[in-house]
This record gives sequence, C-alpha cells and structure tokens, in this order.
Amino acid sequence: MRLRPGPSCNECRTPVVAALCILFVSPLSVAQTPPVLPSPGNVAGIVTDSSGSVIVSAIVTLQPAAADSGRTTLTDASGSFQFSAVAPGAYSLTIIALGFTDRKIDVSVVSGENPPLPPAVLEVAPAIAKVDVSLPPHELAAQQVHQEEKQRLIGIFPNFYVSYQSNAAPLTAAQKFQLGWRTLIDPETIISTAIGAGISQARNSNHQFGQGSEGYSRRFGASYADTASGVLIGHVLTQSVFHQDPRYFYKGTGGFGSRFLYAIATAFVCKGDNGHWQFDYSTVIGHLASGEIATLYYPASSRTGRRLFDDVLLGFSGRAQGHLLQEFVYRKFTTHAPKILARNQPILRDGTPVSLISVEDLRSAAAQTGKPVTFVVAKDLEVSGVLAAKAGSQATGQVSYAPAPAAAGPNSIQLSLQNVHLKVSGKEVLLRSSPQKGGADPLEYHWVEDTGRIALVLYVAQNVALLPPQ
Repeated sequence: MRLRPGPSCNECRTPVVAALCILFVSPLSVAQTPPVLPSPGNVAGIVTDSSGSVIVSAIVTLQPAAADSGRTTLTDASGSFQFSAVAPGAYSLTIIALGFTDRKIDVSVVSGENPPLPPAVLEVAPAIAKVDVSLPPHELAAQQVHQEEKQRLIGIFPNFYVSYQSNAAPLTAAQKFQLGWRTLIDPETIISTAIGAGISQARNSNHQFGQGSEGYSRRFGASYADTASGVLIGHVLTQSVFHQDPRYFYKGTGGFGSRFLYAIATAFVCKGDNGHWQFDYSTVIGHLASGEIATLYYPASSRTGRRLFDDVLLGFSGRAQGHLLQEFVYRKFTTHAPKILARNQPILRDGTPVSLISVEDLRSAAAQTGKPVTFVVAKDLEVSGVLAAKAGSQATGQVSYAPAPAAAGPNSIQLSLQNVHLKVSGKEVLLRSSPQKGGADPLEYHWVEDTGRIALVLYVAQNVALLPPQ
C-alpha cells in the first residue's frame, strides 16, 4: 500500500490552511524595524563689537522659524553662548545688548555636532535712538494758543488764559499779544463791559461822570480802559519784559489738598518762559501800572494811594479765587478743552511682569547668603508706546541660598531674592515675586541652559509715572 505525501506550503490553497500559515509563519518571517530618530544638534557662537571686543551679558534668543517663543541665554565673560540639545531645523537667533543695535541671524541646525557660528558683530547704537519730529517751540505754542482761543465757559465766556497741556510750550511776545488782543476784541468782553457800565450808572458810581448818554459813555470807556490796561500791561508788556507766562496751568492730578494748595500758590507765582516757577513780578507791577494809568481817566476822589495798595492785595485774592475755580469747576464746563490732560500720563502699573535673567553663575556661591546679584531685562518693557526699560537694562538685588528638599536631588539648591530694584524713569522701582500685592507666592525660576544663570519673571511693586512720548 502506497502512502500519498502531505501537501507542501505551495499546495495550501484552502482558506483554512492559508489562515494557519499566516498565523504561525508571518511573525517569524517579518522583522519589525523601529524608526530612526535624528540626533539633536547644538548652536554655539561668540558676540563682539565692531572692534573685536567681546560683549558680556548680551541676551541671545534661539527661536524656531515657525514659533513665537524660544530659548534664551546670556553671553559669558568670554562673549560666548551655547545651546545644547537643539532639534534639527531652521531657527532665528536674536542678539540684544544695551547700547548696541539688535542683530538677527538665520541658523540651520543639523544632527550631531554643529560648527561654531561666525562671530556675531553688533554695531554701537546711535547716540540719538529716536528722531525728534516734534514742532519747534514757537510753532507748538502757536497751535496751543489757537486751541486756547476756542475755550469758552458754557460755550459763551472766554477761558483763554488757562492751559490744559502738561507740556505747554512758552509763548513768544507776539503770541502773548495775540492772546491779549483776542480777549479785548471778543464780543463777550465788549458786551460784559457794556452791561457793567450800565449797572455802574444805575448805582451812580463815580457820580462825577454824570448821567445820560455822556455819563454812560464815560463809564463804558473807563471800564474798557481798565480791561485793556490790565490785559496789555499785565498780560502782555510786563509778561514779555520779565519772560513770564500769563496763563494758569491746570494741574488736575493728586489729592484735593495738593490741588487746593497749588491753586492758591499760583496766585503768587507763575511759570517763567524757561519752565521754572517764579514770583509773579509781572502781575504785581502790571497791576500797579494799570492803577496809575487809571488816574488819568477816573475822578480825583478815586485816586488814592491806599486804594491802589488795596487793589494789589485784592488782586492776589481774586487770582486765588479764580485759580480755585479753574482747578475744580471750570474744566467741567469749558468747551473745546483738550482731551489729553496731565492725568493721562503713562503709568507703569503695579503688578506689571518683568522678564529677567541673572548675570552671575548662581550655583558657584551656594554657601553665601545676601550675595549681590545682577539681572538684565530680557525684553523691552513698554507702556502705551513709552519705553520704560529697554532689553539689556540692569536690575540689582540680593540672593540667599537654602538646601532644597531631598526629593529635588543631592546637589540641588533653593534660591530666594530680596530687594530687587529696576531703574524706571530715574526711579528705583522695587520688584516682587507675586503678581498680587501682599502675595506669598514662592519664587519660580528655571536654569538657563548649563550656565548657572536663572530666568524668572518678577512684578512691579508700585505704580510709576512715565514721561509722556515726545
């Protein structure tokens, strides 16, 4: 009896046999190859100025081409920087140093060791970082006078002699005359004088003028002459001779007490054309001169030295009263007053974040407490278009060290900072670790590459008034 040999694999054509072949044979015959990941690269270089001298503590940021943020480090004492474990790809390298123009370089990183970049040379920033495109003072003053000539209480009464501009330009003699002449020919001035003359005639004041149309004309002429001499002598001639400004400068900031005292004080002092406050010689002398001129057209009974002296004292009282009304009342009822006032001065607010990087290697002095430490601002700090602190500006403070928890590792340290200050608008501004005032948030930071420096965010601890943009 002859036996038939079993079927070979080539003969396994039935579905059941084929399925068994796949189940038991394919795992042994097909090899699984894991994907090969590219190894990271590195970016290293040196930063110098145009003379070849190295630049220490320059801020270097490596940012992927399609990202909005990146890694940041500082150049060391030799001007060098390095980024390790960088994924291959296209990057932009931005270098910022205080006193130099910023530099941006395109970088391509490949797997493995990358050769150092050519030296990055920074040019010295121009002495004038911004071009002054503002108007000359006399042209700016002309614009401001034109604005002031539109100011009226409840749209009727002239309110020309008040400036709501915090940086009002000094007036030329011609502009002082223009403002005075505009006041004298204003219809409201003439109508008010006419009404005042009528009231004076009804009371029979200065009875020597008589009654009827002739007496009214004399009273009108004397009253208008008082106004004209007060404006042309007190606000034009003497103000031009003594180089003083005839306007009241609205304060509008601070508490009630400070504004009240300011309004009273400006009855005795005025702003000079040089921008400094001075005793108001112009008004006092102008008042005396106007009083002497008035003796030429008022009856003899009105011309006494005592009355002239009293008028000078009453002038101080009247100006103080007028300035108080300007400071607390008239602004609300003045039409065409500028919208931008002194109180809209840019403010760097409490709690504003400030990005910092330490300059020193903070791991090298772990045993010291209260060690001075210097930081640089990592990016420009701006408020409403005003640069409060440029990237590269320095902040200073003290650092203290303490052992870190055991879970953090055997050589770990814990840092704390005290009295970190940043200079803003000429003031030393304290920085704190918490966004909220009185907060007790722990200091959060991270080590910058393998440099021993830390990067962190601190917060402004008080409001700071900035100089307005020019």
